[in-house]
Amino acid sequence: MARSDVDALNATFLQGVEKGDAALMATVYAPDARLLPPGSDRVTGVAAIEEFWRGVLGMGVTGGLLETVQLDEWDDVAVEEGRYELRVGEQVADIGKYVVVHQRQADGGWKWGLDIWNSSRPPHAG
Repeated sequence: MARSDVDALNATFLQGVEKGDAALMATVYAPDARLLPPGSDRVTGVAAIEEFWRGVLGMGVTGGLLETVQLDEWDDVAVEEGRYELRVGEQVADIGKYVVVHQRQADGGWKWGLDIWNSSRPPHAG
């Protein structure tokens, strides 16, 4: 997997965030992809993942950043470690780290097969 493949997928995802387009965001995921969001149950499949991101966008998320820190590849699997920012308007709403497991598809392209992240901000007291 070339770094340019990672950058292209991340750019598509962020373009979806900026446009408020959950369907565009979901195009980076493999058909059987799994999303492991913090504080929530596992989300499986593109339709469910799209619905999850539609809910996030509905909370006012308008932009973000994905920065790849490390990329390791084995045959048809690549693991990306990175850091993220989510913005609501001009305010940074969250910063954290993520791991995406990329899977080579039958057409030779790459998609996100597993997506997990967590905040670097301390938890709020109860």
